[in-house]
Order: sequence, then structure tokens, then C-alpha cells
Amino acid sequence: MELNSEKITIQNLLELKKNSMLIVNPEYQRAAVWKDNQQKKLIDSVLRGYPLPLIYLHHKKRVIAGMQNEGLEIIDGQQRINALYKFGESALKLFDPIKDDKVARFPNFVKNSPCPWAGCDFLGLSDELKKRFLNTEIIIVKITTDIEDEARDLFIRLQAGLPLNAQEKRDAWPGGFTELVLKFGGKQEIARYTGHDFFRKVVKKSSTDRGEVRQLCAQICMLFFERATQGNWIDIGTQAVDDYYYKNLDFDISSPIVSRLSQILDLAVQLFSSQTSPKLKGYEAIHIILLLDSLLDDYTRGWQVNFIHAYDAFKANAALEKKEREGEYWFEYGSLTQTGSDKARTIQRRHAFFRQKMLSELKPTLLDPTRIFGEVEREIVYYRDEKRCAVCDQEIRWIDLEIHHVEEHHIGGLTEIENAVSVHKDCHPKGQKAVEFKIRWLEEKLKNENDKKSIDELLREPSK
Repeated sequence: MELNSEKITIQNLLELKKNSMLIVNPEYQRAAVWKDNQQKKLIDSVLRGYPLPLIYLHHKKRVIAGMQNEGLEIIDGQQRINALYKFGESALKLFDPIKDDKVARFPNFVKNSPCPWAGCDFLGLSDELKKRFLNTEIIIVKITTDIEDEARDLFIRLQAGLPLNAQEKRDAWPGGFTELVLKFGGKQEIARYTGHDFFRKVVKKSSTDRGEVRQLCAQICMLFFERATQGNWIDIGTQAVDDYYYKNLDFDISSPIVSRLSQILDLAVQLFSSQTSPKLKGYEAIHIILLLDSLLDDYTRGWQVNFIHAYDAFKANAALEKKEREGEYWFEYGSLTQTGSDKARTIQRRHAFFRQKMLSELKPTLLDPTRIFGEVEREIVYYRDEKRCAVCDQEIRWIDLEIHHVEEHHIGGLTEIENAVSVHKDCHPKGQKAVEFKIRWLEEKLKNENDKKSIDELLREPSK
């Protein structure tokens, strides 16, 4: 096999293709698979002066019926050549980094740079830009061999390198969110990104981790920063993570919520420091961090002593019912880690069950048990009431949520979930309205439960 590299202009490359001298062998080459977005970004790269990868061509000479035929068979670079040709034929209009922001998703430094080719096809370019495009030089490598299998073997070897996966691509994005994920999630190839001990020591890694832990870190950050437990549950699949990176190019890594996350991760490391059970799977890590965030501020620290015991009990029940494929631990948790596990509704439902079972074991004590509902109780009441106000029956945003004691606190009503309902701040009943609300609420309770007791009897009962 003989290899020769040379430079060729895009104009000459397009002439070769136009005159059928650049051919594809369909026996081992795939069809055109790049989408318009990929093609547009390649042309944008050319016009910005970014270098393109090498193109490999098999220089073939054949004598047929006494006549010589000569051509170039594409070994590697078909998708790039197709994109260049399509644009040269004015069959492709380029992105406008500003107007096409939602689709193009260019980083800010690109959006803030001049882009005179925005929205143009080839014919719409200025004469100067046309020349820049056509005169751009690309390095091609010509392969000369009479052994067809050598060219095929080279094709296989060129394709053998693993392409970047989704997280490896995100690692190259600019911006504060990328920096945060690298800092917490870790990247062993770079000394300054050692990663937080939670992801290094507590979370399970695959033997060939290619960014899976950093992706998990990004997903935890998304749920944590959007305050999922306060009602803002979001999808955390591939596209959702990509979108979050893009929307948070200006993320402030020194913000207070980052400090809060760091504090929660530190607590998790402390709790699991003596753990001898298997390391946490991704979905387990998500629920642990969200639960710790809910428990940290409003409760005495006694629950921390029993946390690992409670978690081991939960894991044991989940494993047993997973084996049998039946029971609440399977239907409300285990099965929800399978299909659609990265969807907001699934994560929310799974977390509600996990939180319920953990609380029944931990039995955390409120710092102020006399009047104020803690974060966890607020969550439970909020989701139990389906995010609707007990007074006006309209949906409540978490930020507008207040918890009302049905049996008012000042007359002996207990700060317990059974005595709590969700209300808007503006709907929170006071004085005589609170009395009237209690009667209506008890009437509705009587109706729903088909209880034979009279309203008077219920009113005389102490709050439970």
C-alpha cells in the first residue's frame, strides 16, 4: 500500500464529485447519515477557519475493454464531502447563531462573534466569503493499492476508534455548569478535576467509565438546583441534560446553592463512610441526595445515626420483591428504575415511595415540633393533595404553598400530616373562616369516607 498526502481546495474537491470522480463503495460504506444540523455546523466551521479532519481516498486505476478508468473511492470523509457539496449547490442555508439559537445551540462566544454568513446559502454569500469557502484547503490522503481488501481494512481501522459519547461531548462545552460537573464528577485525566468523594467513593463506577459518573453528577445537579422536591421535577434523559448544559452556559459556580450541594454531598460521604454494602447505583444516589436535602435543616440530627440501617432495610425489601416481581417495593420503586426511569413523573413517584419508607424507619424529630411543618412533611402533604389548594381547588406552585392546620394550632391542633392541608398563601383561612373551612373539610371527609358519624361527633373528636 502506498500513501501520499496532499492539499486540495474545496473547489477542486467539489469538481471531482460533480464529475463523478469521487465515488462511494456501497459494499462497506454507509449511506449519507448526517442531518442538516451537522452539515450546517461543518460549513460554519469552514467559514470560521476551523481545520477539518483528514479525508482518505483510494486512488483506483482500472483498464476495461482496452480503456483506462481512473477515480477516487472514498474511504473516510463521505459525510463531510456530502455536506460541502450540498452547500456548494446552494441546497443548504446556514444557521443564524442568534435567530436559530434553540436549534443551533452555539456557545455565547460564538453568538457574540460576527457571522456575515448567517442564514445564507452559497449564492447568498458575499464574493469574499465565496472565495474563502472555495479556496479553503483540505488535506487528503491518497491510498494506492491493487489489493481491494487493504482499502477495506483501512476503512475498518479508521472507524474502529470509539466516537465521543454524549457526556464526552458535554465535557467540551464552555461555561460554569460544565466546570461544576467536571469539578464534582471528576475526570481522572485532568489533575484539577479529582471529583467529590461522593462520586469517587460512594457511587458505583463501571470498569470503563466514559463519563457515566459525570452524567449522573449533572443529573443530580439538575434535580437539586431545580428543587425537584419542591415540585419542579424535570426529565433527566440525554436531550434534557444537553438542553440544561446549553441553558446554563452562564452558571455561577460560586452561587450559594452550589455550596449547599457540596454540604449535602459531604454529609452523604460521612454517612456512608463505614458502609460495607455495594456502592450506590445512579438512581439510588439521586434519591439519597434529594432526601438528605429535605432532612438537613428542619430536624434534629438523631436520624443520621439510623440512616444506614434504614437504607439497608429499604434495599433488602427492594431486592426481595425485585426477585419475585411483586409487592409495593417492586411496583412503586424497582420497576420504575427500568423503562422511562429518567422521566420526571417516574422519578417523582419513585422518590415519594423511597421517602415514605425511609421516614417510617427514621422517624425524624422536628427542631420545632410545636407549630411548623418540616420540609418533608410539606412535601408529603403537597403531593398527597395533588398540588391543589384545599380552599379554592386551584393548583399551587411550591413557592406559594402554605400548610394549614385543620384543627387550628392555637386551640390544640397537632402538627401532624393528618391535620394538614395545602393552601395558597392568599387562601390561608383565619379566624371565623378557619372554623367554616374545618366544617366544610369534615363534611367532605365524611362524604368521601362514607362515615356514619355525625358532624357534631367529628367536631368533638380530638385531632389525630
